[in-house]
Amino acid sequence: MNRTPVYRTQLVRESFVYTLETISGMECAGRVAIELTKDSPVELFIVIALDTQLKVIGSSIITQGTLDASLVHPREVFRFAILCNASAIIIAHNHPSGETSHSREDVAVYHRLKYSGSILGIRVLDSIICNHETYHSMEQHS
Repeated sequence: MNRTPVYRTQLVRESFVYTLETISGMECAGRVAIELTKDSPVELFIVIALDTQLKVIGSSIITQGTLDASLVHPREVFRFAILCNASAIIIAHNHPSGETSHSREDVAVYHRLKYSGSILGIRVLDSIICNHETYHSMEQHS
């Protein structure tokens, strides 16, 4: 008889991010993205999870990249979303250079994650690119 490992998956709260006011939607997500990435000298890719009322319920840094790139895979993005029972997510990353316009790669990742989310039943509402003080919403500027 073979021994099969039994695992337990658990979501662990590490800290809190405070925003100026409690609001839902892209403005709050933009502020969360800025707060999580503002001091980073490298690119960080984060997921902001939303409930059915589109209120922010949590965020997680999914990957840390180099000065100008990060690798993103749907598996890591949606692991967090599934664990916190998100109805929808907003993806975000910083550009340490300060530039907030999206690249072709940013657009490709966004569409790949939107497609993956549609299969899982978790909507991907926007992709935000931020620097230490402002953000750019791909949905608002496309």
